[in-house]
Amino acid sequence: MQPVAVPANKNKRLTLRDIAKIVGVSASTASRALNNNSAISEEIRRKVNKAAKDANYIPNTLARGLALQRSQLIGLLVPSIANPFFAEILRGAHDVAQQKSYVVALCDTQRDKEREELFSERLLQSQVDGIIVTGSVMLEDRLIEWRKRNIPVVFAGRRSAGMRFSGVSVDDVSAGYQATRYLIDKGHKKVLFFGGKQDSAATRDRQRGYLDAVESLGLSPSVSYGDYGMESGFREAAKVAQGKDRPDAVFAANDLMAIGLIMGLANLGVKVPEDIAVMGCDDIAMGALIRPALTSVRIPMYEIGVRAMGLLLHELEVGQTGPAESILLDCGLVIRDSA
Repeated sequence: MQPVAVPANKNKRLTLRDIAKIVGVSASTASRALNNNSAISEEIRRKVNKAAKDANYIPNTLARGLALQRSQLIGLLVPSIANPFFAEILRGAHDVAQQKSYVVALCDTQRDKEREELFSERLLQSQVDGIIVTGSVMLEDRLIEWRKRNIPVVFAGRRSAGMRFSGVSVDDVSAGYQATRYLIDKGHKKVLFFGGKQDSAATRDRQRGYLDAVESLGLSPSVSYGDYGMESGFREAAKVAQGKDRPDAVFAANDLMAIGLIMGLANLGVKVPEDIAVMGCDDIAMGALIRPALTSVRIPMYEIGVRAMGLLLHELEVGQTGPAESILLDCGLVIRDSA
């Protein structure tokens, strides 16, 4: 059967049925083709997409959402979009969402509980289909409320702390241990752990790994805290350089603090790594560009975002019928010049 050509009409907005007629398939087949459904052959998908492009077809996402009882909107909460760690997670999540015709609503909470509450309420009002939570402190009662409303929640870059939500993370205890053990094996005996905010699960786990490495060799631990920002690392440099019991190495819980620390030490005339070695964690792109280039623990940030969005969309498809799934990705040392 020959495809039926639909006459061009500038005053008429083409519908999905019009596109289906052009190609000679059913409207449901055309819909699945436009949404990259794997059940549709590559040839049909190519024809449908070409017909839609040639006709300047604009999908009616509102109608589609009403038909599917979905908004096609995913909420993503991050504590700081200025931190490249979360920006990379967002990039991975967004790439997967775009492939599946979902839109990501970014909520930058700035680690503020009131902002979290506000964004949470706005997401509910927008009838989001699901939510991805990164390193925010997220109130437990809010998570429970989402669950009662059957809104899937997936954690990215952190674990769900017994809440039985699916998530994608790395073994931060192992990251802390690997970093600290590397510094000790290089001959450093006074290793300072410079953590982020103390209510952060990543800081707690990386500190646990640090303590495991230090205590296993009978060394004395030393701990200080910042706020994950570069400025807090710069401020810490004065304490490190001028302290009575100056460390010979510092393991910072993220790269931004490590970079700020290196800059602050350089400003005070302290050489890295000759006087004090510095190790970061995350392996953001900026770390390879500073001098000395930052030794770090690589966290697969983009992959965390990709896998987290994949888990969330899967839960939407199956209706959260299965048990929570926890994916633990590998991390490893990236040796450069700062340590």
